[in-house]
Amino acid sequence: MKLKKAMILLGTVCILHTMVTGCGSSPVAKTEENQTYEALSEELNDAPPKGIDGNTDGLQENTAGKWQILEPDVAAVVDADFLGKIWKLEEDSFFIAEKKVKILDDGSLSYSSPSSNADLPDSQLIHVILEDDTRFYSKTTDGNGESYEDKEAEFQDLKVHMSVEMKGSFKNDEFYATEIRFF
Repeated sequence: MKLKKAMILLGTVCILHTMVTGCGSSPVAKTEENQTYEALSEELNDAPPKGIDGNTDGLQENTAGKWQILEPDVAAVVDADFLGKIWKLEEDSFFIAEKKVKILDDGSLSYSSPSSNADLPDSQLIHVILEDDTRFYSKTTDGNGESYEDKEAEFQDLKVHMSVEMKGSFKNDEFYATEIRFF
């Protein structure tokens, strides 16, 4: 009987301890997480972009620009820096309307973009500039949409109102794409 009471007492103490500490969600733990995240973000922001040998003379940050790449947590989930819907095609570039994405409380993604019938002014469109080595991929899904495969494609495969997932960066409110995936 004493053993049973001792186990109940020990269990109660453990539960109370867990409740008091909050499973690591104390302000100190949060502050340390935020500091680590901020330090990593600063480190990444200070690093020169891929393919540039530390020479950033010609590059400008888009901190004051109208358009920004996706938040890091969203970018990691969608494996892209920016999402859009092709609005106009030109000979060697194109214009997109921003496609917004949010991570919902249940972990699923919510996408929104303008209707294909919308009349958007040019000021709402983003010019996508192709780098010399921009890679294109056509994203094909299986019948139930659970898995997909990227097949190499070309600029000529793009069509108006097609959704695109892009990797790259903004410079002066133009998106310089290094990779473009489309459906």
